Formats: sequence, structure tokens, C-alpha cells
Amino acid sequence: MAIGYVGGWTSKAGLLVQENGGSSAKPVSQSAKVRQMLSLVGSNPTVLDIRKMDQLKLHKQIKGFDPTNVTAKSLGGMSTFLKNNGLISDVTALNLINAGDQFDRFGIPKNPEQPFNALEYFAMKLDDIQNNNLKGNKYANYLIPEYKKAIYVLQGLQNYGKGNGTTVTDKNVSTKA
Repeated sequence: MAIGYVGGWTSKAGLLVQENGGSSAKPVSQSAKVRQMLSLVGSNPTVLDIRKMDQLKLHKQIKGFDPTNVTAKSLGGMSTFLKNNGLISDVTALNLINAGDQFDRFGIPKNPEQPFNALEYFAMKLDDIQNNNLKGNKYANYLIPEYKKAIYVLQGLQNYGKGNGTTVTDKNVSTKA
């Protein structure tokens, strides 16, 4: 009797799945599935308060932010910083902090410095949740808006980092009568 994994088996979602076996249908590439999920989610430019970010002069810290190539450690630090400045909620911060974490059998994070695609991570989580929701998992209904908000925050940070750090304000609004 063999102990451990034998052959081409991997663990996925707590189940053993054969890597090269299984169905004869060609699986859809992950990037196509991610693009589909991100297009379904769309974008929400109002999820981050850009004026407040400009007042805090955050452009230098966020310039060049790329959610497709970020480490779990840096994303956790960014989300904590945004939460402490009142730009995101506690739940959104917690989702971003836990994104991409992989743990060993003792609960210690493995490779917190390894880059990953955070947009892909949340898009695949949404896809998994929606598939579980079809099977009767009602808890998923509560997680879907939170994962969408995390995607919106990542997109907002990326767009803010691409800008020049200034928001055009209407001077007539701030003048006194």
C-alpha cells in the first residue's frame, strides 16, 4: 500500500483530481474564464474616494500598482493602509489581506513574496462561489458583493496609479457666497 500521492493526482478544493485524466472535453483556458468573470463584474470607479486619496497624497505610494503582479504581503500592507485611512471597509480589507495566501499544514504562510494575479484570484473565487451557489450554498450570496468590491478596489488602485496624482476639482463649489 502506498502512502501519499501516487501518479498524476493533485488536491483541488479538498478532493483528489487526476491531472491528465478525467474528461475528454477540452477545458476552457483560465484566462478566458477570468476575462469573462471580470467583464461580468464590470467596474465601479466610485468605490474609492479619489479626492481623499489626493488629499492624503497617496499617488506616490500607489503609482505603478499592478493587481496582476502583486505579492500577498504587499497587497496585505496596501489594504491595511487603505483601511486605516478610511478608504475601504474592514471586510474589504480582510478579503484583500487574505488574497493569495497559501498555508502549509501548520498554518504558516508559504511564499508571501511570490507574485500572483489578484484580479484572477478574485474572479476565480467569484466563479467558484457562483458554481456553489447553484448547488444551494446560500452563504455565497453574501460573499459575492464583497468579492466584487475587492475587484473594484483593485481596478480603482490600478487606475489611480496610472494617473498623474491630481484630480480636477470644481473651483465654484469651494468658493463662499
